[in-house]
Amino acid sequence: MKGDLDDIYDDHITEEVGNDTLNCYINVEQRRKDLSGEITTIQGKVATEKYLEQDIVEIENGAIRIKEERKSDWTWSNFWLVPSGRFIVAESTNGTFPFDKLSQSTGVQIVRANFNLTKIVKQYTGQWMGGFQDRPEQVRSGTLYGEEIETDIDMGEPFLESDKTQIGPLIEFDGQKLKARITKDGLVQVVAPGNYRRERYLSFIDEMLIQHTYS
Repeated sequence: MKGDLDDIYDDHITEEVGNDTLNCYINVEQRRKDLSGEITTIQGKVATEKYLEQDIVEIENGAIRIKEERKSDWTWSNFWLVPSGRFIVAESTNGTFPFDKLSQSTGVQIVRANFNLTKIVKQYTGQWMGGFQDRPEQVRSGTLYGEEIETDIDMGEPFLESDKTQIGPLIEFDGQKLKARITKDGLVQVVAPGNYRRERYLSFIDEMLIQHTYS
């Protein structure tokens, strides 16, 4: 984020696109506090409207007629703000829309972060998976699975030297070894243990990974 953001509020945004007026709603659902009363996490939802066009087939007396129908639909996402202003996490995989709409509402520039995967691989050895691309050899891209894939005789070195798209580090955090999946374009998934608590997930990003991001 480029600016200070320690809170988010309910909002309604409208936008004119062609002949359509599109709506966006932001709802703050919960503000979690620590024992001192300080807000630690703000949870909410953002939903934005879009119009879809589709062809409808009508058959009358054996005659086929195609007509175009437009209808309103919604794209939505949960989001979590760490009030220190360090980052926002959004669930959506639909591009950058949650960050775009929250930027409109707050006036703070919020952009999707990228991870420096090479630095994470150097710090946390023993990858259980990894994807690479743009390799200047016969095998130009791929995804590897296994144990300590970076030490594999055939593919370990190509993986380390190539532009990485995703990695699977095992990271010790808060007394547990987390099996994670991290992509270059900002996705963080805790694969194991299952049902990892949201509060710990946000702390994991804040304490272990945020230092490896860039905008």
